[in-house]
Amino acid sequence: MNDTKNILLAWASSFASFFSSREAHEILSAIVLPIIFFAVGKTADILLQLYFARRRDANGRKER
Repeated sequence: MNDTKNILLAWASSFASFFSSREAHEILSAIVLPIIFFAVGKTADILLQLYFARRRDANGRKER
């Protein structure tokens, strides 16, 4: 239920930006760019987690 509320709050906040924007470049900057930045940031986060996990596993095998 908590995830559902978070999703609804995120969509509600983006609707306000969508309705207040009147031109295409405003829609781009108000809605599309935050989604792109989130996706890029989340991808970088996951890639770093995978890198550190593999490095930790490789170091664990060397010590044994």
